[in-house]
Amino acid sequence: MVGYNYYNYNTEVHRRKVLLVYLYMLHKKKRKQRSKPRWYIKPFLKERRVHGHCHCLTNEQQLSNSALYQNFMRMSSTTFEELTCIIGIKIKRIPSRPDVLSVGEILSATLRYLASGESMTSIMFSFRIGQSTVSNLILQCCTVLWDTLSPKVLLMPDTNKWAQLAKEFENKWQMPNCLGSIDGKHIVHQAFANTGSTNFNYKGSHSIILLAMCDASYNFTVVDIGAPGRCSDGGVFSSSEMGKGFLNKTLSFPIEKEIDNKSGPIPYYAVGDEAFPLLENLMRPYPGRGKKRLPLNESIFNYRLSRSRRTIENTFGIMSSKWRVFRKPIVAGKKTVIAITKAAVVLHNFIKMSEQNAGVRYYTEISNSDMNNQEMGALASVNQLGTNTYSANAKIIRNKLKDYFSSDGAVEFQYDKLF
Repeated sequence: MVGYNYYNYNTEVHRRKVLLVYLYMLHKKKRKQRSKPRWYIKPFLKERRVHGHCHCLTNEQQLSNSALYQNFMRMSSTTFEELTCIIGIKIKRIPSRPDVLSVGEILSATLRYLASGESMTSIMFSFRIGQSTVSNLILQCCTVLWDTLSPKVLLMPDTNKWAQLAKEFENKWQMPNCLGSIDGKHIVHQAFANTGSTNFNYKGSHSIILLAMCDASYNFTVVDIGAPGRCSDGGVFSSSEMGKGFLNKTLSFPIEKEIDNKSGPIPYYAVGDEAFPLLENLMRPYPGRGKKRLPLNESIFNYRLSRSRRTIENTFGIMSSKWRVFRKPIVAGKKTVIAITKAAVVLHNFIKMSEQNAGVRYYTEISNSDMNNQEMGALASVNQLGTNTYSANAKIIRNKLKDYFSSDGAVEFQYDKLF
């Protein structure tokens, strides 16, 4: 029997232990080297204050050509400075960092992203800001824009304000007791992580829904943002805060008023298309298209309602033509997509209000948006927002308006459009 050599065994075990320790230390050293950044700030980012858009291109435009600046930022330099002052105290920065971004830089990058529809990577290169920083600052800035501007330009109207809006709507669009028009649009985006088909809509894309109401001058008055795109049935309207306000009559609408000496008092109402339910405070067209020919008075009512409802289509058209981020699917997370949509809504109202006070009209170009049933890029219409059932009172109110538009409330051009 040959004896076992314990000396050789112990030597081999020891050699293997030493080798394992060596390999472990080598692996740890390589990981440390790999995770160690090559530089604190990438070289091309250090040139931000020399070659970045905010410090060269926008400054040149601001000094030499105000129209170019407005085209680039979608607002005048005066409005930009006003907006910078409003949001300045809300923007969180890190003053100790050598590459700290100013409020003007953060706002410029965010506005350019919204206006151009470019990717966040493109904004990184043009403004010379780190990619993760761009993503974070767009979310932060859009959130701050909504928080600071919505109390100023999107405050829920009270009874007196609604009455004022109704008077303006009748003067401009010949629609008595009408408070505005309402519609819903899909905000298309890339699929969110871990959401499955929640936001998958009937058009085969992923989206959230923007439900909005506007006044006669293309200003948003009430909005509801964030419903999943898959909800294309009656649940969208009934489950939204706006829809609940209509259904429960809690939106502080004025008390009903007579529109002539024949019909009696008629409630104040909004106008929508076939996607919405017929309510006492929400009018929709008479059904019937294609082979079914409607009576003349119903056709006149549908034309007058469609003409008034064009205001919300124009409002969406103006917004999407100025903020081209909506012209294609937004590549961002759910929180950022909702923040972007909210920011665009309040910026729309804020810029229009600023231009009105200054006596100029650059932002609102109706000639480019005054079109019926125009699909504006990624802003696709919502298929169905309410049920087709309605109360007897709602039917009576619609019939009263139908009769009014064919008698005392008739306008000359309505017959030209129908024949």
